[in-house]
Amino acid sequence: MQNKKELLDEIATLTSLKNIVESYEEIAALRMRKVKKSVLQNREFLTGLDDLYQRVMFTYKSYIEQKKTDKDKKTWLPLNTNGKTVSVLISSNTGLYGEIIRTSFDYFIDNIRNKSTDVVICGRIGKQLYDSLISTGNSLPEYQFFDLQDSGVNQNELKKILDFILNYSNVVVYHGLYVSVLSQQPTATFVTGKALEVQSADKANELKCIIEPSVLEVTEFFEKQILSSIFEQSVYEASLSKFASRMVSLDLANENISEQIKKVNFKKLKVKHNDDNLQQIERLSGISLWS
Repeated sequence: MQNKKELLDEIATLTSLKNIVESYEEIAALRMRKVKKSVLQNREFLTGLDDLYQRVMFTYKSYIEQKKTDKDKKTWLPLNTNGKTVSVLISSNTGLYGEIIRTSFDYFIDNIRNKSTDVVICGRIGKQLYDSLISTGNSLPEYQFFDLQDSGVNQNELKKILDFILNYSNVVVYHGLYVSVLSQQPTATFVTGKALEVQSADKANELKCIIEPSVLEVTEFFEKQILSSIFEQSVYEASLSKFASRMVSLDLANENISEQIKKVNFKKLKVKHNDDNLQQIERLSGISLWS
């Protein structure tokens, strides 16, 4: 059994740890509130923007396919792309983000396994998890790594990633999605290439639209501007889900520490009672000797 000094030291350690966890929890809550409003407001707007992009792509496809001569015909894939698919994982640089980083990673692996896709990993935790799988003999594609800070969005880091991934015709971003404070789930955002999945004539007709000044100019604008906004929104979505998950995880840790402090305090009381009993026995023994 631990003595009184050891128990007091343990209580002091747990109390210090509790204070640290509460501080991190408050920081996570502040960061979550900071990005939550803008993310949720932009979510609906960018969902509509993505739908508009699909319409532009189908109109572009129809325009290219209606070219009369082979000389004028081009591939109908987005302009200035390589015809390939890239899968992007947005993870984190540090831990204490609960389960969302691991579940997003598992969802990412399930979707890229045995598929023809290049891989981009953002965040050191995702890199560590991916390297760990490769080291255990899993057959996975080589990857391109980019650093991406956890707090806020660094435009220089973002530009490096965009310059790389927007060379691809299909860009799929895997990240956490904020559902509520208590619920985060992994998801895939199709930055480009979603329109390529729609093949039926009825759906194609629904997506067609009139574009001015020209379909080529509008398509190029989407590639250079709007797709960057969609990817940036995915990064903010990932940040929101991480901070919410961290807050919930730290709150649970705080409760566990509080329970542990109660248990140690109970042990301290038991030691105190044992000491009091021993002292009482010694007093009684002394009285019996002198009587």
